[in-house]
Amino acid sequence: MKKLFVIAPAVVYVCAAWGASLIPGNAERGAQVFDAKACGACHALNGKGGNGAPDLAKSPRGRFTPALLAAEMWNHGPEMWDRLKGEGKGVPTLTRQEAADLFAYLYTFRHPEEQGDPERGREIFEAKGCASCHAGAGTAPPVSQWGSIHDPIELARVMWNHADHMAEAVQKKKEEWPRLTGQELADVVAYVRGEPGAAEGAVKLTVASAETGEMLFRERGCTECHTGPQSLAGKSAARTLTDLAAAMWNHVPEMGGRTRNLRPEEITRLVGYLWSIQYFDEAGDPASGMKAALESGCVSCHGQLPAAGARRFTALAGELDAIGFLASVWNHGEEMRSAMDVNGKPWPKLDRTTVNNLLAYIASLR
Repeated sequence: MKKLFVIAPAVVYVCAAWGASLIPGNAERGAQVFDAKACGACHALNGKGGNGAPDLAKSPRGRFTPALLAAEMWNHGPEMWDRLKGEGKGVPTLTRQEAADLFAYLYTFRHPEEQGDPERGREIFEAKGCASCHAGAGTAPPVSQWGSIHDPIELARVMWNHADHMAEAVQKKKEEWPRLTGQELADVVAYVRGEPGAAEGAVKLTVASAETGEMLFRERGCTECHTGPQSLAGKSAARTLTDLAAAMWNHVPEMGGRTRNLRPEEITRLVGYLWSIQYFDEAGDPASGMKAALESGCVSCHGQLPAAGARRFTALAGELDAIGFLASVWNHGEEMRSAMDVNGKPWPKLDRTTVNNLLAYIASLR
């Protein structure tokens, strides 16, 4: 069975944690970084590439964030550096921008859309009442005219713009709003794509600027409700773009008839913003971060009396986030490991939570 959507490299925007500005991570540039740094010599992506290291598209799913990638690169750093050195190769450096782009590229592989089941989709299409209007003689466009099935972002726009008409039909029939999960929507689209006469075409994915999307989010009055406990920042319910389309659809009844049609460029802006806030890691705990810094020996080089060439944590406060941490670890990892070897300290293992705690501790030193 084919995947519902095969997400090609596209523009993805990474939000820096700890109050920094938005960092644009471009997946197309990330693909170039992946090739230029010869990552594919060891790492495969969906089975294509080297076989000497884990397939980066098949790593444990979970919630893929910059902190998680930073932890993964930290933990496997010594092995990668030794291998490159043994092959007589230098360790390529990463700029902060390249790190953001690389993360955006890997994200497109680590968060694919769910597979849709056409048979389940047909059952859902009928059970939710879609067939009564969208089947041939119905009052709405038949499935053969659904061009949006090849573009999950356009699908979200079409569904949103269809909401008012759908709400009227539901009210007349005195029925409940037909809510959908992301998986159910994936199944429906798989069904529609397989119907005779259904539109054909390559899958599209275009995400616009997160910054302009945030402006539009405010202009549309979304922040009047989505603030405080209702804020969308950091929530990972919409793991895929199909999840996001379903979430927008399910939100219609709460809008109370206040939905306004979206133009194609507006939905790409809004999705750029809504998708970017998925990148926020949960807030770390400064106290736990300080403990981790002490136990791992970080303060011996980055404390009040920094080692030669090392920057004090206080100098990094307010500017170091997970993307910056990722780039710094890669660029200076060999030096850090040498210093730890001299001091008789083993290379510590990190997880995403520990990275977040360390960043929270460093941020607290401002």
